[in-house]
Amino acid sequence: MQEDKKIKNIQSVHRALDILEYLVASGGGKKLSEIAADCGLNKTTAFHLVKTLEARGYVEQSPDSLKYKYGGTLFQMATRVYQNIDLLSICTPCMEQLFDRYHETVGLYHYMKLDDKMQSLCIQYIESTNPVKVSLSVGKWFPLHCTAVGKLYLSALDDENLNFELNRTDLSEHEIKKLSAHLKQIREQRYCVECEEFENGITNIAVPIYKWSGRVLAAICISLPTQRTTTELLAEISKEMVPFSHQLSKLNL
Repeated sequence: MQEDKKIKNIQSVHRALDILEYLVASGGGKKLSEIAADCGLNKTTAFHLVKTLEARGYVEQSPDSLKYKYGGTLFQMATRVYQNIDLLSICTPCMEQLFDRYHETVGLYHYMKLDDKMQSLCIQYIESTNPVKVSLSVGKWFPLHCTAVGKLYLSALDDENLNFELNRTDLSEHEIKKLSAHLKQIREQRYCVECEEFENGITNIAVPIYKWSGRVLAAICISLPTQRTTTELLAEISKEMVPFSHQLSKLNL
């Protein structure tokens, strides 16, 4: 898991991506002087990088304000990535069945790196129609160690990779030991219930979708207000979800 010290990072690529991420975050557009100052670049370097990104369609300049913002190529690429996720078409029928039965928010999560940390990413959801409900958004990121979906991922790691991930958290030695024991239980029962550990007032029940290699590829999670949960309901939902985990994992994704 440790990074190879011999790998050479290309500074100009980092700088171009810094600009792109900065423009996406700012949303409304920025002048060249603002880009240079906020990204820690001199104006000449910023100009050439922005113009290169503009030539490829990742950045565009407003003819009125002369401000730069992200361009159509970036949106097109993001759309293609979203459409290419086979998990969406495969998992949607299962998600719809769970929604029809419980009328609670059902989310589909994938695992990717953000800021050099593995995290879970919401890639699809069906939102509850109840007046009091849990709301999600596509593209929302969640940490691993304190969420139901994240713990599923951790539960399938070998000792070396698990220690690597846990040592990057702010958990104490006692908390890591307690979490490790919980992960063993999750691995055996093939589901995880998390009650208000990540967000107050919200309970999550999640099941994993395993890749052929045994790695947790994705997860389906039902999220509901804690005020509507009971021990009996959580047991019922968990029992209902586990067969979906088996069914989807057999597809050898």
